[in-house]
Amino acid sequence: MNPVFETATRLARAIRNGRLSSVEATEAHLQRIARLNGPLNALVVVDRDGALKAARAADRATGKKNGRIGPLHGVPITVKEAFDIAGLKTTSSHPPLKDNVAKVDASLVARLRAAGAVILGKTNVPEFCMDFQTESPLFGTTKNAWDARRTAGGSTGGGGVAVAARLSPLEFGSDIGGSVRNPAHYNGIFSLKPSEWRVPGRGHVPDLPGQTRTVRYMGVFGPLARSVADLETALRIIAGPDGNEAEAAPVPLGPTPAFVPKDLRIAFLDSNPLVRVSADTAAVVQATARLLGKAGAKVKRVEPKGLDWQQSWDDWSDLLQYEIRALQPLADRERFFARTDAADPSVRSVARAARLDMAQFFAVLDRRDRVIRQCEALLDDYDAWLMPVMPDAAFIRQKSSEPLIIDGMAHPYFFAGTSYNYLANLTGQPSIVLPCGCSREGLPIGLQLTGKRWGEAKLLGVAKALEKLLPPCPVPPNYKD
Repeated sequence: MNPVFETATRLARAIRNGRLSSVEATEAHLQRIARLNGPLNALVVVDRDGALKAARAADRATGKKNGRIGPLHGVPITVKEAFDIAGLKTTSSHPPLKDNVAKVDASLVARLRAAGAVILGKTNVPEFCMDFQTESPLFGTTKNAWDARRTAGGSTGGGGVAVAARLSPLEFGSDIGGSVRNPAHYNGIFSLKPSEWRVPGRGHVPDLPGQTRTVRYMGVFGPLARSVADLETALRIIAGPDGNEAEAAPVPLGPTPAFVPKDLRIAFLDSNPLVRVSADTAAVVQATARLLGKAGAKVKRVEPKGLDWQQSWDDWSDLLQYEIRALQPLADRERFFARTDAADPSVRSVARAARLDMAQFFAVLDRRDRVIRQCEALLDDYDAWLMPVMPDAAFIRQKSSEPLIIDGMAHPYFFAGTSYNYLANLTGQPSIVLPCGCSREGLPIGLQLTGKRWGEAKLLGVAKALEKLLPPCPVPPNYKD
């Protein structure tokens, strides 16, 4: 077997069974990284010595009768640069943090180590994880593995490319507005955004080291992989409170049900009123809906009753801006106060939130509760909601100050880039991305399945049923050997 083309769960099984050593798997990935990572710039920290040391320890444990064997025992993985790994730098691509060295592992990283994972290194992010392109002022640009001219996605862009190009079988990232989902979509892989507060965030920047924690809403942490089984394995390792965040509830994941398509009721949406998706994207949604229907699922185009799309996007954006601006000095915020009539919805949102008006903040939370009720009510009647991740396939890299062009129509950049993935962050619902088709140019297009809050197990079961109907996870043309 060639370890770099195996999924994480298959690697784990091979290592447990003695058909492959952790050192062999780790060296194979390190060699591929050395050969291919340079032009892609997916990994920005490669811990070769640390990875091989961990792999040798894993192999010693494999040979012992009472050796501790975790679910990722000996499996090489990567982690987004924004997570603390003891002894390595954590900068979140923010220049003032260029010399910041983590003293302890993030909670998520500690759980991965305890599960036996071997950490190859850290992957590239945009500054403070705040873009859906990965252009880092510290580490440079990450290129899409399918077309080097195009965006890798973001903010887990380096990780998405690493998994797609077979530099890593499994990546762990963060998502407050699509940051594990759009890289999966743009790179032809899978990802899981868990329920809000399902996975602890201790040790993740942009909450700056030593400062007040302000990112308390909507931000979540989850895996990118090449199979739904890998997403499930990863989630069961990283889920659950760690005693640091009062909001995190000890809700059991429960068993993943086995579905066949005829058991399923799927709601789908091919476009929303905010930004019309490209014809290619709409075609993939419709083809996937037909695929499910032909397999026996009950499939219907539907959206939450009474949902105000523009108001809900505004509320997501305002809540995010409250978190970003909470510790900013008044002088830094005042320059936005007069922009409430700007043409760009994102600028208007900054102007509203920059005042840090507590009455308005609680009004946003109140409206958020209503949207949660509306979206949860939809899923009383359906097992999952299928919709686009992004309005189009990966676009040619551009400045964020320029509009995003979708089938010839210009849209404000940040607004368009979050117009489909914001909703699951606002509601806190879990969402899984699967590669479902390609554009006319041969670029991957993913779709997201959204489920009820705390309903990851059921959602994983639905995703496994859909995965069986789809072709295997694609390999970018230039990375097949």
